[in-house]
Amino acid sequence: MKMISRLIALGSFLVLAGCGTWTAESYLHEDIQGDTFNACLAREYQDRATSEAYVDCNWVDTATIVAKGRAAAAGETVLPFDPATKGVLSSDLPELQDARSKLMAALDNGGRTDRGCECAKAQRYYDGWVEQASDNKLGVNGSYFGGEGGPVQPDRVEAEKAAFYEALTACALQAPSGPWTIYFGFDKYNLTPEAQSVIDQIVAETTGALSVVGHTDTSGSNAYNQALGQRRADSVSNALTAQGKELCSAVSRGETELAVQTGDGVREPLNRRAVVAGC
Repeated sequence: MKMISRLIALGSFLVLAGCGTWTAESYLHEDIQGDTFNACLAREYQDRATSEAYVDCNWVDTATIVAKGRAAAAGETVLPFDPATKGVLSSDLPELQDARSKLMAALDNGGRTDRGCECAKAQRYYDGWVEQASDNKLGVNGSYFGGEGGPVQPDRVEAEKAAFYEALTACALQAPSGPWTIYFGFDKYNLTPEAQSVIDQIVAETTGALSVVGHTDTSGSNAYNQALGQRRADSVSNALTAQGKELCSAVSRGETELAVQTGDGVREPLNRRAVVAGC
């Protein structure tokens, strides 16, 4: 009886594989354009499905990946696999669930907008990791026959996992380590070489949006200092956006928030500054 059940199950999978072959071919050759998260994800799934079809010759998994790719191309929200539903070994499940939680946190924290293609790549490799970790479906002790499932090619599992963690590094939002302070000369708002080096450091160390606040000392009128603080904020924000950074705000506090408390009309170098922080 068990053998008959397995033969019936195998026959069903062969039918599914044939259907997957028939419907997936057109998707594998589509020209998917765009740089949004969904467009990038659709291309990543297309590449993954092509490998699954023509390298591994597994049309059952190909059909699953193609369905996710088509949904992404149609603008739907496509989530990474839930490993608890995929027949991975119980010993592998905690790491896969932890990795999925990290990926979902990155996706939900701007990953689908700010870092779309990087996060699409991370999702593609995560799904590849899960798929390879659960590849024993029809073999001895396969998950579709009530067995515990698990991988068929452990080296492929490790390769997909390594690629996922590398992609996740680019996808995950890096919290700024600032704030950073940029100083200006008296009545100046141009960036000095020292100020530019701070700008370069900010660009290198952050991936999220930034805010800039301009400040002055108490020399001059309140109105003049408010305008001067704005010019300083604009000078810094322009330098950041020129290198591809996103700004959520660039405002002036004039002489209202002094770093060093002084009386009115005092030229204090530490108060002539702009402060950059995460939004």
